[in-house]
Amino acid sequence: IINSCGNFLGIYFSVSHISSDEYFFLLRIIKYGLFDSKESYPSAMISPIRLTQYFEFDFILSCSKQAVSHVGERSCKLSPNMLVIRKPGQTSNSHLHFKCYCLHLEIDRDNPLYSELLGVPEYLTLINEDAYHTLFETLFEYLLKKSDDAPDYFVLSKIFELMHYIKRDTLRNATLTHRNLKQENHAIQEAVKYIKANFSQNISLEVLGAVTGYSPNHFRKLFIEIMETSPQKYLERVRINHAKYLLIKRETSLADIAYACGFSSQPYFTKIFKAHTFLTPYEFQQKSMFRYAEE
Repeated sequence: IINSCGNFLGIYFSVSHISSDEYFFLLRIIKYGLFDSKESYPSAMISPIRLTQYFEFDFILSCSKQAVSHVGERSCKLSPNMLVIRKPGQTSNSHLHFKCYCLHLEIDRDNPLYSELLGVPEYLTLINEDAYHTLFETLFEYLLKKSDDAPDYFVLSKIFELMHYIKRDTLRNATLTHRNLKQENHAIQEAVKYIKANFSQNISLEVLGAVTGYSPNHFRKLFIEIMETSPQKYLERVRINHAKYLLIKRETSLADIAYACGFSSQPYFTKIFKAHTFLTPYEFQQKSMFRYAEE
């Protein structure tokens, strides 16, 4: 692990084999991992100033009340689920302590991503931070298991996905600065947690509005703005994903699966399932079966 001052700590993985000039978008992952400033500086309160060489992304997981990041001439009080972006040639240090997922990328100047990242802010309030959390965990898990000769398309897809989120949230932050975006996003994420925990029940806009403290209509507007889908469509997606899990297990009848996932009837469940997957539940179940090839 490399800390915000450039010192090495613990298990931080060098993966220079990931990049290759055969890819059009020239980039490589320099380091990645989980960083805990207390392990690197157990008795310090401020880290030394350093000069960054690469594009660095810190997804903050937790931090103390006094934690502050300084990048170039900008400073920002740290908070969980925010993204800190450093660019080559910037000075950086921090008031400690914090934990974060770190990703350091070397990007060729001819790569279009290079100039695009130079234009993004150093500190980004995230819209739907769960997407970032899942992305970093999925990418790091893959990299830990990756062999030297494995294809790199999955790695590149995750990096491009990260770029998509950064550009999206940069634009949305710029248009929503007049509102308390952090508070609104937190409220919507609480609604998301509620949906995931209670998807089998009848969840109305009134219920979700009560969970977040907003009126039903205002809640729906905020949910669409932040999650880029309606509450109803998101609830359907959660239900369908759980239905897929039950179908693959093959231990429950279709009717029971329908009711367990919050659908009012098996025909309605089949209709919604096919709209999401282009398959009926039975067709999905059959296609998910593993069969050994016969001799």
